[in-house]
Amino acid sequence: MTLRETFIQELMAMLSGAPSFPAQVERSISAAFSREESPVLVIHRGAEDVESDLSGETIRECEILVSVITRSDVPDQQADSIMEAAHPLLMAYRADNLLQIWEVGTNAPMFANTDGQACMLTTRYRAQYRTDTLSLSA
Repeated sequence: MTLRETFIQELMAMLSGAPSFPAQVERSISAAFSREESPVLVIHRGAEDVESDLSGETIRECEILVSVITRSDVPDQQADSIMEAAHPLLMAYRADNLLQIWEVGTNAPMFANTDGQACMLTTRYRAQYRTDTLSLSA
């Protein structure tokens, strides 16, 4: 498993295991949208850049996307409250080879259905980490 996928799996486990975390946690956007229950927080990945490559070691920056899918009368407000609970946990995450994690920004809410009662709000994080130049997992 790549380090970026390890980070995502560990973040999912951390959020799922947090006492009274107010959302289900998923890896797949499509699985989250097919769930009847709401809210659902999805951790998935975006682009990845290679920042530097020095003597057998590569510094990488992977975008980690955290999307909250809600269904309510005010779904964007509900999504924001889920992110309020998730953000400090995400920012406190530590792992081997992870150099740092930081928030990049939040996309505008996207609404679905004609009634506007479904919403997806995505916050973008960057994870900077180190690998062996010949490996994505070490």
